[in-house]
Amino acid sequence: MLTKEQVSKAQSIAREFLHKAGIVLSPLEEIEVADFGLNDLYTTGLQLVTYINTDRVCAKELVLTPGQTCPEHKHPPLPGYPGKEETFRCRYGTVYLYVEGEPTPNPS
Repeated sequence: MLTKEQVSKAQSIAREFLHKAGIVLSPLEEIEVADFGLNDLYTTGLQLVTYINTDRVCAKELVLTPGQTCPEHKHPPLPGYPGKEETFRCRYGTVYLYVEGEPTPNPS
């Protein structure tokens, strides 16, 4: 479990990245910190701001620091559940997204 100090530091770093990307948060918007219960935030984890999150769609700012990864997950359709669509856009820096298929020989 992350300490209050670890959460506060991660939120501060995320705020800096959001500022560099030109994203302004309202006083009501909070930065969440997720380590997925692994207690290794700067290896597997992320910081996020949630604008909307429903059963079908979400709109979030995801902030990853250099070297940080977000675990693979998906929201496939199931009986009685149509699945969920997600869209990603890199607003600052470089993101490597791992997807099915042949690997890119030399990602830049």
